[in-house]
Amino acid sequence: VQYRIVRCWKMLSPGFDSSVYDSLCLSHDLHKPANRKVCHGQSCGPQWEVSEWSECNATCGRGVRQRQVVCAGLEGGVFKEFPDSSCNQTNKPQMSSSCFQRPCSKWFTTSWSQCSKTCGRGVQVREVKCYQGEELVTRGHSCDSALKPETKQSCEIQSCPTEDKATANCALVLKVKLCSHWYYRKACCQSCKAPRP
Repeated sequence: VQYRIVRCWKMLSPGFDSSVYDSLCLSHDLHKPANRKVCHGQSCGPQWEVSEWSECNATCGRGVRQRQVVCAGLEGGVFKEFPDSSCNQTNKPQMSSSCFQRPCSKWFTTSWSQCSKTCGRGVQVREVKCYQGEELVTRGHSCDSALKPETKQSCEIQSCPTEDKATANCALVLKVKLCSHWYYRKACCQSCKAPRP
């Protein structure tokens, strides 16, 4: 399309004109020329045409989105698709692009605590928290509960002794009632477990 400015002019004196309202020209039955017209330049030939991007294929983290890219143009007044070789390959738009919706949620754990018992079966515990990127999630179920790691497990450093230590004076331990202390209860386990007379 080509454009031009069309105004109504009035001669005030020889060599001196002034722009006036269009109504003045129209009132004298003067035809107003068109201010635009359709022009037909040389055909551009087939061009790359693209569709809208698809949705990201990942709901979290990095994913990929796709779009259609075709070589198309007018031929005999009809819009049609051409072989890709008919279009300039150097400026062909990308058909795929990386996309990022939001960080994925993931379970994070601390190290296991020390075993609660020095001998025999005890328990170890740890913290398990859900993070979305670097943000701690405290509400909702952003992380998959089915994949949540265990918060505690059984442990056993060594078996507890079943006989008194030869170096421990267990008779004295019983006499002064030291079985309540963990060391003597372990060293004199047999004596401390024996029924009192």
